[in-house]
Amino acid sequence: MTETNLRPEITGHLRRRLEAFREGFQHNLAMIGPPGSGKTFQLQLVVNHPPPHLLLIYCALYRESCGSFLRRFLAAVLQAGLQGDRLPLTSVHQSLEPLLRQLEDRLPKTVAAIRPIEGLLTKRLFGDAFGRALDLIPILTAECGRPCVLILDEFLFLEELGLAHAFHELGKRVMTWPHTLFILASSSCHRARMILRERLQLLFGQFELVTLDAIDPAILTTWVQRELKGVRGARAVSPFLTQWMGSYPWYLTVFLKRFRELAALGKQPDFTEVLFLQTAWDLLGSPEGMLRQWCVSKTEGLTRSRLGARAVEALMQIANGARTTTEIGKRIGRAGLPEALQLLVEHDLAKRNGMCWVVTDPILRCWLSGVLSAQRSEPGFPTAAHRQQFERYLRELWTHWMHTHQLSFSEQVVGLFAKFADETVSLDSKTGRLPKFQTIRTQRPESAAGTEAYLVAGGAGKHWCASVQEGPLDENAIGRFDAFCRRQTPKPSRKVVITKSMLDQNARLLAKAANMWVWGSDDLSTLMGLYGQI
Repeated sequence: MTETNLRPEITGHLRRRLEAFREGFQHNLAMIGPPGSGKTFQLQLVVNHPPPHLLLIYCALYRESCGSFLRRFLAAVLQAGLQGDRLPLTSVHQSLEPLLRQLEDRLPKTVAAIRPIEGLLTKRLFGDAFGRALDLIPILTAECGRPCVLILDEFLFLEELGLAHAFHELGKRVMTWPHTLFILASSSCHRARMILRERLQLLFGQFELVTLDAIDPAILTTWVQRELKGVRGARAVSPFLTQWMGSYPWYLTVFLKRFRELAALGKQPDFTEVLFLQTAWDLLGSPEGMLRQWCVSKTEGLTRSRLGARAVEALMQIANGARTTTEIGKRIGRAGLPEALQLLVEHDLAKRNGMCWVVTDPILRCWLSGVLSAQRSEPGFPTAAHRQQFERYLRELWTHWMHTHQLSFSEQVVGLFAKFADETVSLDSKTGRLPKFQTIRTQRPESAAGTEAYLVAGGAGKHWCASVQEGPLDENAIGRFDAFCRRQTPKPSRKVVITKSMLDQNARLLAKAANMWVWGSDDLSTLMGLYGQI
């Protein structure tokens, strides 16, 4: 697999923030996104190409002992002070004293401050040692004459390590250190937002939240096609893989690697259904599959909670199409359901949008629907029947995707409107009800060019008008649509602008002034995930 930066806009944003900090403007960053979304990759790009005149302390956190983490953190501080030279290898289970003796001529003040911390580690006074370790940063900054950037990757593990008052200690320094830029990253989006809001957003310590959402499908599809170069049929199937795996770079990397291995073993130059299904089974269906093990690990955390089993039941129902709390309750009962659903939110396994619930991770959703459901209905070691059900599930996904993408964009939106059933959702920073329509008709604007179309939908006393355009929309298009709505009888209760492209800022302002609901590509992805339109 080639190493490709699929989020150049994030890289550029990080670089600009570092450059601004070098010039005296401090704005701390918190990067959040699901596992496999590329946070560590972006941070490594910064670490491997550090900006001049800045010290970079990078420390990734894992599930480990306090002593192991603190020794690695001290080593990261020393590494930053060497400014480009590589630190001699040492074990985190050994004393740092031999390393300190090697470096005391180059960093005498920092080394002198580290030695007492070694004594605290020996006495297992890890809370005090953590505070002292953080206080090394101003010493290093003064000794090297450069401001410092502290990067903590998966910073929420500070809590799991058992360090007393870790976020309190970190928060005090975020608030009072003007010469240190803090960059934090986490895969636990819900918990990270809560910690940032309650523990770290203190006075002058505000964090800019950088969320790693879905990658532009066009960029991702091009990358998949490049990775499958030489495989016949790859161009046709790449958009399906991109949408099925939800723009998660890690999922795609794992899938493409296994696919190429199987293709090489079978000397198969074509992207065939058999090869696709075998790859999916090896990774997601088989008990030894990497993606299946990953899904199991994500749900295992629930089982340690009091309502864990109940939460897993609710999660399976959401994955199988139960969108509202009422519908989930009808399937599994109401007892303990609100607490179980809250547990899913806290573990980033499900998300509430308005009154609707959705499993945001597409591979987890596929495993729940295509693998775990079969396993629960027929317990025991996976049989041929389990595999047949899994393959049938994937074929249905593929067939539905093929049918949907043979339609024009406006026809796809008509199909989406036809699935609305009085659910309440949040789109475009606005919460509204999606009524069940009885009639939906398409009309071509008289003076419009390209693929723009208008939809007029009605039912249950509701009358909607929608402008649907795959390409960009300008102010003239918004003006035409507003005039069209004014001519409608009865008057539309909702005006919606739907586009896959970025809406021009002036056009967006004009749409908002006319009280239009604007649905962009992210909103469409939310709706298609909610209504099963892969």
